[in-house]
Amino acid sequence: MTLSQAPAGGAALDQVLIALALFFGVFVPLAVFVIRERAGKRTLLGRLADWSATFTGLPRWAALPMGLAMVSGLAALIGVYWDVPSHMELGRDEGPLANPSHYPIYFGLMGIFATGVVSATLARKDLPVRTFRLGPHWRAPMGSVLIMATGLLAVAGFPLDDVWHRLFGQDVTEWGPTHVLMIGGGIAVVIGLQLLLAEARQVGATGPLVRWLDPILAGAWMMGASAFLMEFDLGVPQFPLLSQVVLVGLITGWTLVYARAKFGPGGTLIALAVFLASRVLFAGAPLALDLHVAPALPYLAEALLVEVAALLWRRRTAGYPFAATAGLLVGTAGMLAEWGFSQWLMPYSWPATMLPTILAFGTGAAVSGALVGMWQHQRTEDIAHRRAARRPLGTAAHRLRTRHGLGLAGALGAVALMAVVVPPADPPAGLRADLRLAETTETLPVSRPRDGAEPRWVHVTATLTPADAAEGAVWLRALAWQGGDFFHAPLEQVGPGMYRTTQPLPVYGHWKSAIRLHQPNRMMALAPVYAPDDPEANAPLIPAVSGTRDFVSEISFLQRERKEDVPAVLWTIAYLVVGALFAATWMLFAWLYASAAAGVDRRRPRRRPQHDPARTRFASPPAPAT
Repeated sequence: MTLSQAPAGGAALDQVLIALALFFGVFVPLAVFVIRERAGKRTLLGRLADWSATFTGLPRWAALPMGLAMVSGLAALIGVYWDVPSHMELGRDEGPLANPSHYPIYFGLMGIFATGVVSATLARKDLPVRTFRLGPHWRAPMGSVLIMATGLLAVAGFPLDDVWHRLFGQDVTEWGPTHVLMIGGGIAVVIGLQLLLAEARQVGATGPLVRWLDPILAGAWMMGASAFLMEFDLGVPQFPLLSQVVLVGLITGWTLVYARAKFGPGGTLIALAVFLASRVLFAGAPLALDLHVAPALPYLAEALLVEVAALLWRRRTAGYPFAATAGLLVGTAGMLAEWGFSQWLMPYSWPATMLPTILAFGTGAAVSGALVGMWQHQRTEDIAHRRAARRPLGTAAHRLRTRHGLGLAGALGAVALMAVVVPPADPPAGLRADLRLAETTETLPVSRPRDGAEPRWVHVTATLTPADAAEGAVWLRALAWQGGDFFHAPLEQVGPGMYRTTQPLPVYGHWKSAIRLHQPNRMMALAPVYAPDDPEANAPLIPAVSGTRDFVSEISFLQRERKEDVPAVLWTIAYLVVGALFAATWMLFAWLYASAAAGVDRRRPRRRPQHDPARTRFASPPAPAT
């Protein structure tokens, strides 16, 4: 059976032109604002900025941008939490503009970039000590530049995503390289806002709102970074389980240590409240549209443990010993708590057999995240109080070791851990399943059937070769998705090496059904049960019949739209380009923070002592005047 399919490559030309028109519809008025504001003329955004500054106590270049960035970021994340489950239920899009969830993402990311431009444009007076030179008579706060950079990275992800699809086909996963650029760039705006807030404090911003913004922004950073866990939350993870463990450790270690060091007692609970409230907000669109809602690990234990670590160090919560202690507690007791929550909340729970590995990787991740969070806290405090100007500069090696060494160690540790746990491994040769399909009248409700094909549901009994292939598995589950809904359920063992589905699988129409096997720590394999003929993706029909099926790499089935005939060198170049863009953004983050915290006020000439030849070391003091 051949089904009409959505395009598996890039967008049609008319949709590209519409996207360009939307882009210019936002940025042409923005360019007019920049020209008029920099010329000293009155503008609507300028008046709003002045009113916001009066209301919040922040300078005009921070007050309005804080609100614009938060609204834009929330819009983009609402779109993401709408978009991912829709792809799991319905597969790829007819086109990028045919999916309504793409609009809040697109406008949200453009809004983030525009926020950086607005902030830099409004920065005409009351500037911090260290600024970034944008032109002959234009200097902007470092935070403004970082917001522009992260927004530009996110917006660039859209055209790059289309180029990626044209070259390699569509990768229906949240963790596709260009998807990571868009999501990562969008959520990294928060670290730009944190830098902007520190610069605002340097020029005199004070008050309750300014104090509370620090833990609120830490919660926003937790909220955004947790979006990368959505495939695990929903139940269709395409990367090893340890990826989830490491991300949980990094996110909680970084954000909670930063929040506690900034705000003091209760800072972690404020950040946690922002995160939990956001998950309620993000459930709105999926619930209204009858899509799957992503649950979440609550991070509650980690927040309380960081508060405990702060009590142990009492007033010394601004140093790395506190951060290391908090990271150790989060990585051990915190991961144990999340293991317990996973049995209750997560579609794919963390297995008890992996607890030693979970604790080891979780601790490494939590300590790495805590070190980065403490480095960020110290640099923002240096910026806010101009401490660097009062410190001896020393040699470059000394400054790197004493001011940035442990933060750099945390960042490199995070990169190393992700490099180890993210890439899945292919199944070994000879791993196969003898599938026996039994017709059943038992069905599951489908929220939005995609076609009028005759329904067919089966129970599957799989006899694995070798028989012990599933022993100690992270998961052995049945999966069906992209047929108008998605289902997953564990298999029950009914004999030596023999397993049976506990829920029926749909094997008709657009559905893709399979048996998934994940062995520690990275092997992820899949035995196909059924998939439709997909001529757009050059993927043939996999009929739902009894017989022997080899286990294949999961990605080759879950992402059938990917082109398999692309030269390896082109894949390598593409990954290097995308990776370099992402890495450059993070290096810019570190450089801007370090630069804003370094040196003295270079706009004010140093006063040189005047030489008086009449005064010597042994000269007597002048006689008093008569």
